[in-house]
Amino acid sequence: MTNTIDTTKAAWRVQAQGAGSFLPIQIISLQVDSVTEFEIFVRSKPDETPVLYRAKDLAFTEDALQRLAENKITHLYIRSSDERAYHRYMQQNLSSILSRPDIDKEVKSVLLYDSAQSLVKEIMQDPRSGEAIRRSKNLVETTVSYLYAERDAFEHLLKVTSFDYYTYTHSVNVFVFSVTLAQRVGLGDPEHMRDFGDGVLLHDVGKSMLDPVIINCRGKLSKKQWESMKLHPVHGYEILRRQGALADAALDVVRHHHEKLQGGGYPDGLQGDQIGPWVRICTICDIFDALTSKRSYKPAMQSFPALALMKDEMLNDLDREYFRAFVDMMGHPSAT
Repeated sequence: MTNTIDTTKAAWRVQAQGAGSFLPIQIISLQVDSVTEFEIFVRSKPDETPVLYRAKDLAFTEDALQRLAENKITHLYIRSSDERAYHRYMQQNLSSILSRPDIDKEVKSVLLYDSAQSLVKEIMQDPRSGEAIRRSKNLVETTVSYLYAERDAFEHLLKVTSFDYYTYTHSVNVFVFSVTLAQRVGLGDPEHMRDFGDGVLLHDVGKSMLDPVIINCRGKLSKKQWESMKLHPVHGYEILRRQGALADAALDVVRHHHEKLQGGGYPDGLQGDQIGPWVRICTICDIFDALTSKRSYKPAMQSFPALALMKDEMLNDLDREYFRAFVDMMGHPSAT
């Protein structure tokens, strides 16, 4: 099994640094005839301050793209303060971007991954935003369709995955792993997969209700802190249940992804057949990503040791069939 998941981010990702309060964006992420809610800037030399290229609310034309290409300009700039507006624009146009045959799949993967990260980060800051939850459902639908349509989509997504631990990066990683694994084992059709994806992407939204001291703790949690941590699935479940936007299968994943097949998990102490297949898949992917992500207080485990640890110490609490499929998936990410 190759150690695919330990690769670095795609080399094409923009390395240029924004000047001052500006951020670089890929030209390829801008859609012809689309209107942006942010100003776009350009600079011809690395040491120059970006100058206004296109005012907001002005359509980005094919002629504009062609002129930029003729001048060998591959990226533009936005103000740092417009980063969220840019990501919303990306989310709105993501389906079109992913369907374009002229865009490299690795580029698509980075744009998809970054869009998902930005959205989950926004939701974690305001988890009761119904509008943001609706956008997350659209992103899930787009991603599921892409994973079904492109045989090697997962392989490319692995190459751009971040293993620096933040709740939002962890959520996106577990989402990508879980949907791919569910697809590999033939669990449900695309419609059910979208419901599942809704829950997995937001499985840790309840952590937004915890004291940041607990989330950012560099060592072992105190007993009181651990009891608070174990409530995050309930917090997430209640936030999303009250909005009425997610299916029961999604809510089940949010509430029960820390349950164990032999019992002793939280928050409800379920075991065996009380734990459904969707939850079992999320649990495997959740544990793996937690082990292989770098924290401020510990380095990331490599994939082989992480999988070995799960097999040797946790297998009785995991679904064995799904775990075997997960190991195979990580070793052969482009397989059908």
